[in-house]
Amino acid sequence: MLAGGRSRRMGTDKSLITIDGVALVERAVSALTAAGADPVVVVGGDRAALERLGLTVVDDRWPGEGPLGGIITALSALDTELVAVLSCDLTDASASAVARVVGALGTADVAVPVVDGRTQWMHAVWRRSALPALRARFEAGVRAPRDAVDSLEVAEVLGGDPAWFHDADRPEDLASIARMDMPEIDVNDLARKLDEGAPVFDVREDDEWEEAHIDGATLVPLGTVTDSVERFPSGRPVYVICAKGGRSARAVEFLRSQGVDAVNVAGGMGAWIEAGQPVSAGDS
Repeated sequence: MLAGGRSRRMGTDKSLITIDGVALVERAVSALTAAGADPVVVVGGDRAALERLGLTVVDDRWPGEGPLGGIITALSALDTELVAVLSCDLTDASASAVARVVGALGTADVAVPVVDGRTQWMHAVWRRSALPALRARFEAGVRAPRDAVDSLEVAEVLGGDPAWFHDADRPEDLASIARMDMPEIDVNDLARKLDEGAPVFDVREDDEWEEAHIDGATLVPLGTVTDSVERFPSGRPVYVICAKGGRSARAVEFLRSQGVDAVNVAGGMGAWIEAGQPVSAGDS
């Protein structure tokens, strides 16, 4: 499955713009991962910068020729039955939105959200079996996804929060992230909460956990959070941590939508270690 985006405005690659230290592309990747996508790749963009973020990059086979070429690149690169395409410059990428589109696919070749009369092709879920038809239309000169699906069965997904599909075309578009209602706690306050028995959940991967984690924390990798809601207690705050705060923010967003009083740990394990707080190592 895919996170893809190659747009450049505001004088830079929009996907690399950071809010609270987390790049927009990282938010998109986290949303896909939380929705169950595996693997996740980025199509096009600044390869060196994206790889420094730990992301897997696939070169766009037709850079500058529109989104259809990027979609075909993704479908060609990934050996999965379904491929979710998500723009890398969304201001509020949502795992819930991705899961909703996947759930609407049914037997169709592609599921695509329609919001306020606009079809959101950069938020669609494709069957990889659609690839030959898309290639044929691309070779015939078609460059827009809407013009390439005439022979495919399209499932339209109506409704949804318009904020899910909002991208950062202008600097002021980033304000929605800055205003996001995301409860946070700093690492020193978290240490005091842990002394009082508060639960903390770590949404990093196994290898990161084994290198260093908070003693007493519970490991729930981000990709498993949507299927593990019952592991998060209700009726009390739970604290969610990752490496820097980006993945945990996406987990908190999802958990709060499920009624869990989740709180993000600002700065993640990086801030915890920098503050001199104790860590454990190994798989226990």
